[in-house]
Amino acid sequence: MRIVFNITGIHQTKMNCDQISIRGGLGILALLTLCFTACTADKETNIPDVSDIRIDLEVTRFEDLLLADTTIDAARIQKLMDDNPSFSDVYFKHVMPGAEDMIVTDDPELKMQTIQAWIRHPRTRWLYDTVKTIFPDIERVKKDLTSAFTYGKYYFPDVPTPRIYTTISDFGYFPFVYAEDSLRDGIGISLEMFLGDSFPYLDYTGLNNAFSDYLTRSYNKDHLARRTLEVWIDDLSGPPPGNRLLDIMIHNGKKLYILQSLLPMAPDTVIMDYSSAKMGWVKDNEKNVYYHMTTQDMLYETSLNKIQKLIGPSPSSPGMPTESPGNTASWLGWQIVQAYMAKHPETTLPQLLGMKDAQAIFDESGYRPPR
Repeated sequence: MRIVFNITGIHQTKMNCDQISIRGGLGILALLTLCFTACTADKETNIPDVSDIRIDLEVTRFEDLLLADTTIDAARIQKLMDDNPSFSDVYFKHVMPGAEDMIVTDDPELKMQTIQAWIRHPRTRWLYDTVKTIFPDIERVKKDLTSAFTYGKYYFPDVPTPRIYTTISDFGYFPFVYAEDSLRDGIGISLEMFLGDSFPYLDYTGLNNAFSDYLTRSYNKDHLARRTLEVWIDDLSGPPPGNRLLDIMIHNGKKLYILQSLLPMAPDTVIMDYSSAKMGWVKDNEKNVYYHMTTQDMLYETSLNKIQKLIGPSPSSPGMPTESPGNTASWLGWQIVQAYMAKHPETTLPQLLGMKDAQAIFDESGYRPPR
């Protein structure tokens, strides 16, 4: 069974199941209104009509089925496993806290006792109650994901719509993809990773870099669909075709372009996971970012230590002012891919994913930063 886990700790890895793999006067107000209307109209102009596409998105609140009743017995847990075999296999072997300890024993009775003890543990009860307070229902989750996967069906008609499970992992996992069956994938979503930027994550997770302030500001409902789609798109796109900065930034740019296509009304701050200030900085300094990346052969750098903060989350980018965001190479890759697709509108998203020559995409995009 294939699993794609977005593991707490920023990165994502692919593994086999047996290996464990978010600006006073009337004149200003009118200007802002005009800008907002123009931006919204521009987005809507490029949104395809999907009104004739119908998908049946299955969303299961697995945490309710497992944790709502502390008196749940072994027979009911077994029935839950039997009713949801693929997700249960992943959850109880890899996601549930303490799952690693259960793997080493073949005693089914001991495994059930371990599950029951975790269900009744005070921390589990507190975590479940906290999640239920923030997510008393998941109607918004289902609405946002149904919209996104409807666009997914438009752009990727041959890819089955995944089955969705919400759950609790005790701050262990972001959304992850697994094989629901031989025909389609499933996605698990740990709801405690979206409790809001005011939630004191570090009080409950220790000194884990994945819960630094610059990251947790987007651990909220507005970013849940984005995070969920991100891992699905990762699974579709596979690994970068090479280890040069150019290869990775174009690869990430393609994924961001697809993400934007599935969430066409989402602001760029959500797509890039940037604050408004950070997004303003890269837009104001696009020319400087471009020249920074294209000088001194940086595009062809292969040392991960030298490029990691340019292609992943970070408070800022090396060689740039502290006001800069991290992941600026991915942002620039997105701009290049947008330019390429504007010049080649006949290119479908599956075809875009199939293009492995980053240099050709860069050259044929005709991209140059605005002056």
